[in-house]
Amino acid sequence: MAPALPAVGDMAVPAGGALMRHDEQGVTHVIEYTLALTLFILLLQSFTTTMEFRLGIDLDSQDQRYPAVRVVLGELIGSAGNASGIEAWEALEWGTGETQLRNGTTVGLLASDGVLSAAKCQALAKFPYSGLREELGVSDGLAIEVRTLSPDARILFWGGDLDSASISVTEERLLLLRTAEGDEVPAKLRVSLFEAPFKSDTLYLTEIMYAPTSGSEWVELYNPGDTAVLLHGWKLSDLAEDDLITGTTTEQLSIPARTAAVIAASPSIFASDYPGVSYVFGVEDSALGNGLGDGGDSLTLSHGALSYTKSWEATTDGADGDGNSLTRDCPTCDGWTATTATPGTV
Repeated sequence: MAPALPAVGDMAVPAGGALMRHDEQGVTHVIEYTLALTLFILLLQSFTTTMEFRLGIDLDSQDQRYPAVRVVLGELIGSAGNASGIEAWEALEWGTGETQLRNGTTVGLLASDGVLSAAKCQALAKFPYSGLREELGVSDGLAIEVRTLSPDARILFWGGDLDSASISVTEERLLLLRTAEGDEVPAKLRVSLFEAPFKSDTLYLTEIMYAPTSGSEWVELYNPGDTAVLLHGWKLSDLAEDDLITGTTTEQLSIPARTAAVIAASPSIFASDYPGVSYVFGVEDSALGNGLGDGGDSLTLSHGALSYTKSWEATTDGADGDGNSLTRDCPTCDGWTATTATPGTV
């Protein structure tokens, strides 16, 4: 028996237009969803395109570093170098002397017979970070290292902080190295380019002669870094006056890497008293500050935001006209000791 169908009159029929309104709401929701999805896809595509563009730049830069690092290495081991016709450029200074390294130098590290020269390698310490990069045509960060193989010992490291670089390329060569003693040993020359060209400079105040028995007041500064520090803009100040460390108009003063220098009220008098000190410079008015106080004073070394101050009292520090100087216990130590003066030696 077939099931009974409801009569037409028994069926619930919505009021006029109700079905139409329901359909319109559904269409509206679909449109809103489609618009939101489209906007999301557009944003995702924009982000992806930006990342691909940034990645493309990084990859292009990295690709350019590979041939560039080979060019730098090739120049370093391509000749003995030359500075205004002088092959022994390692004897020159960056910004002082009749012939200066900053005036255009072909930086070759080979001796005349083609072996690597330890003297030329170590002379890279005279170049400031920007200076050698410019000489070698490098805009990236640069690091140069020379190590002997047996024993494993570092002969030279010059450059920026390679360990902090996010991207780098390295090229190296095995060569014979002639040491200062004339021995020839196997060594490795390694050159790296990396994405971190900026490098800050630091100097430490390490010795103060504020009351010499005779002669000139002086202070010792030490450069602990791996590149030379240019002295332009560095100041020495006591409680009364500031002084810029200066040279002549044809000079650009610098302190080589891992080297101490002396700033003297009278460089000529100091040089006659201590002839063995290589780097001796003066200040703009022939006095350190207003003249360092024998009975007590304060001396500040500063450059921009960098600043370090040492104060003393003659009654307690014991370096008042007795031939001693105030000497820092180590370049980064807080302690100072009155001891026999050793300018130029840290």
